[in-house]
Amino acid sequence: MKTAKVLGAVLLGLLALWGFGRFFLSQMGRPRAPQPAGVLSTAPPGFQIAEHGELTPAAAADALQAVVSAAGPGGKVGIRFQQRGADVYWLADTGADSLEERLAGASGTRVQTIWHGHLAERLQWAHSHGDLSVPGLAEPERKNLYH
Repeated sequence: MKTAKVLGAVLLGLLALWGFGRFFLSQMGRPRAPQPAGVLSTAPPGFQIAEHGELTPAAAADALQAVVSAAGPGGKVGIRFQQRGADVYWLADTGADSLEERLAGASGTRVQTIWHGHLAERLQWAHSHGDLSVPGLAEPERKNLYH
């Protein structure tokens, strides 16, 4: 009788171990193919976007300035370009006097940066210095689009 109890306990333990192993392996799944991140990099609705290829920040500032000038006051326009493997949107809302950058890095990180006010000065500064943050003007708001 004692042997039967021990054998039953061992059999129950092996059955539990087998069940756990099957469950663990089923959760691992098959290897996944590379795919886009869960947050897509797109412009918000209402923006007219001009597509460009690889651009430096200075060239992107010139391209966005041309699109802003053509749109006139109150327009929502932007450009999409590539920069060192990243997909970048620069969006200008002339009615709100704001500039937004949506950056989709090659690593999958999606970051949104918004500068409020002084759109023309920021584009002029970016043309000369390659950066939209102008010394003396308000700092941008940055947030990860995953949260």
